[in-house]
Amino acid sequence: MKPTKFTKQQIFDLYNGLNAVGHLGGAKFAYAVARNISKLQPEIDALNKAYAASEDFVAYDKERAQLAESHATKVDGKPQKTVENGIAKYVIEDQEKFDKDLKVLQEKHKEAIDKRQKQLDDFQEILKEETEIELYAIPPEYIPENIKAQEMAGILLIIDESLSVNGRTPNLPETLQSN
Repeated sequence: MKPTKFTKQQIFDLYNGLNAVGHLGGAKFAYAVARNISKLQPEIDALNKAYAASEDFVAYDKERAQLAESHATKVDGKPQKTVENGIAKYVIEDQEKFDKDLKVLQEKHKEAIDKRQKQLDDFQEILKEETEIELYAIPPEYIPENIKAQEMAGILLIIDESLSVNGRTPNLPETLQSN
């Protein structure tokens, strides 16, 4: 595949998609997945570095978690948690008191929090930037039969129907007419 422009978001999504199909079989497919992961890795490393929180923010977040734990409802001495949208959260016993203490903590770490918010805003802009990368494309025939639709959607950028082993891949209307 010739070098093509992709947004950093597309690169990030493709990298995650490739990692999600790493368990699927087929030597040619596995080779393509590994080769593309290798090509994307430098961009992913740069994105991870740009996203990483500062030591000051990590210190704030650790204190915030400790504060939440100290305000959590306890059962047999253990803080209680709930899961909302896949995120574990402490069950706060006195929300008003917690909010007051959290506000004090946020004021103490205002600079770190503001810098982190700016960093996250800048990161969103970075994800919109384009970069040129040459992916290793594969024909549809190399895709394992047991791939799921969601997995397929995650790797569409590396599938090139013009590389079909049979010379060409029929499109859906041709397939339906032959039945």
